[in-house]
Amino acid sequence: MSTKPVLSISLLCSGRAKTTKKCLDSLASLREKVPSELIIVDTGCDEEMQALLRTYTDIVIPFTWCNDFSKARNVGMDAAQGEWFMYLDDDEWFIDTKEIEDFFLSGNYKKYYYALYIQRNYMSLDKELVTDAWVSRMVSMKNRPRFISSIHEYFYPLYDPHILLHSAVEHFGYFFQNKEEERAHAKRNTTLLLDMIKKRRKEVRWWTHLLQEYRALNEYAKLEEWSLDGIREFRNESIPNTNRERGAFYCAAIEAEIQSCYYEEAEKNFKKALGDNRNTDFCRLRLYNLGQEIYYKTGNYKESLKCSEKYAEYYELLKDDEEKKQEETAFFVQYALEQSGISTGFGIYILAALRLGDTSILKKYFNVFDWNGPIMLYEHFTDDLIDILADLPYDEEVTPLLEVMAKRPGYDLLWNAIQKLETEEKESEKAQNRFHRIAEYFMGIEAPYYYVWYLKALYADNIGETERLSYYIDRLFGCVADVFQLNFKIFEILEKYHIDVWKAFEVVKFDNWKIGVDAFFENSMPEVRRKIEEYAERNKSAEMSEKSKVRYEYFALKVAEAKVVQRYANDDYYSLQARFQDFTSKSLAFYRKYFKESAFTGEMELLPKSCRVAVKWEQVIQGQIEGDRQKVGKNIKEALGLFPDFDDMIQLYARCYAASEEMKLAEEEEKAKEAKSQMRTMAIQVKAKIPALLAQGMAAEAYQVLQQLKVLVPDDEELPEMEKRILARMQG
Repeated sequence: MSTKPVLSISLLCSGRAKTTKKCLDSLASLREKVPSELIIVDTGCDEEMQALLRTYTDIVIPFTWCNDFSKARNVGMDAAQGEWFMYLDDDEWFIDTKEIEDFFLSGNYKKYYYALYIQRNYMSLDKELVTDAWVSRMVSMKNRPRFISSIHEYFYPLYDPHILLHSAVEHFGYFFQNKEEERAHAKRNTTLLLDMIKKRRKEVRWWTHLLQEYRALNEYAKLEEWSLDGIREFRNESIPNTNRERGAFYCAAIEAEIQSCYYEEAEKNFKKALGDNRNTDFCRLRLYNLGQEIYYKTGNYKESLKCSEKYAEYYELLKDDEEKKQEETAFFVQYALEQSGISTGFGIYILAALRLGDTSILKKYFNVFDWNGPIMLYEHFTDDLIDILADLPYDEEVTPLLEVMAKRPGYDLLWNAIQKLETEEKESEKAQNRFHRIAEYFMGIEAPYYYVWYLKALYADNIGETERLSYYIDRLFGCVADVFQLNFKIFEILEKYHIDVWKAFEVVKFDNWKIGVDAFFENSMPEVRRKIEEYAERNKSAEMSEKSKVRYEYFALKVAEAKVVQRYANDDYYSLQARFQDFTSKSLAFYRKYFKESAFTGEMELLPKSCRVAVKWEQVIQGQIEGDRQKVGKNIKEALGLFPDFDDMIQLYARCYAASEEMKLAEEEEKAKEAKSQMRTMAIQVKAKIPALLAQGMAAEAYQVLQQLKVLVPDDEELPEMEKRILARMQG
């Protein structure tokens, strides 16, 4: 490079092919606009990756990995020629670099010693779990800073003034594919940090990083132990850096005690921390956040509300002060101003107020939660909200809030909470009243979700408001395909008010109806199917419309199909035969209305698989009628594998059929033996008449009797000799 660069950009590259190119490409605008150099420290790339790196820069420095990030970073820093130095990793990339570009192009960089930009850490691939953190990744080279710390490395020394730049990198480094991967990462870091603290015990920042790893490992006993040790270790120091980290120790200890349900210890340390005037305002924000949780979980809602009010006061004071936040927050403290911490703070505030009968806080802070975007709620928030509202007088101003929740796509927590109330409904009149109080809110709510209309129908029935009941049912059925998975109470209401259920089903398009009925028979228990089958049969009528009739016929077909699949304790050949015949007749009668006859021959690719079995079974039935065992066997064999759900019962039927045919053959043989025996007895009696007839000179009559004997006992060895004697007598 002919001129000295303004900015040296250093990247550690370990060979992560999926992200490295994205990282390097995100630097293109910055490198084009600001005189800069790119330094890549290769910590383990293969030849293919090295070739890719060479297309971006000639400064690729090999480094043998030694579990020390600072050593690797310092290799890049030693090679840097720029006035400023910036570093990043190969698993993160800039969303934009405009503020960084402006910082250098304006010459503003000459006023500062270091700068921070935003690292946006995603905890999930869908980017819904996210935290933003200011990271000091850019430094002036005037004072020759170095990296220190084997893990979670940072610049030292750093001098003010500094500046916050809102350019941000996306980072998935804290997202892990599984718990094992996450634990292995945290275990590695823990080992390094413990070794570092052993060598330099007074490096307060390392303690905080260690606590962070124990939290990642869910090792709350260790987290509490090291947090309390840290408070003691630095109890006599009072400088801004230590005071900031000490606040993290207090918060980490209390968090560990809450997680372990040690609420007395948590309350004691909460009060102790509030009394330590060295803690920053941001620390107090987080402490009140934790105090809310301690008191809410122990049922002390008045104290929880007091902490909530202090949390809200500090939140309003601090939420927009980015500079103060960057200076005064550390791990465990900064959580209070992350989205999940804000949701917890205002979530508990709302719940504590509701527990005390006050709905005003719910109305005031409801929109703190991002109901249209990624949402993080305090644990059990929705369950508790619904549970509490069920005990409070109806408040019409709450209805619009529940409507927002009801319209949020995929927000099943709301419906699960209400369904939980519904399961308790049968226990007492009080439980019924609680459920109906929640249902009442939904009378004024419009949302494209079936449960809204389900609640409307139940509440209308409860108060006897039947004028719009049919409308609610239509809207309900219009929101679902699998109508039979609905609570049976809906069908009881239809029957109660003599509403034509099959007419009501017409609102469901047939394709959706088919999908729903298929799902019902696939997922429901036999006793549930029997209950619905009895209901369907009870409510059918001869005056069904064509739309209703086709739905009923398909349902009846699936009933017959399910009965074939189901094995019963008293199964025998005749019950199996009846079920297969019922299924076959219903299946073919239904599908022959919609397919040409040619579809029922050959490979039958157009037909549903179960119908292909029905085609073969029609031949089985025909073969039985004709007594053609070969035809029966051939078609049973061909039916196997067409619809695997039937295979077990087809094989059972084949065994039963074979056993039945064997019994028939045995019976036929026995009858033949008996008939033969009777013939021989009769032959003996008839044969005895021949000598008498000859003695009386009645040779012609004797000859006729002999011919009868030849028919009865053709294999009798005496008959030829007797025939000679009779013929001789007749000729003499």
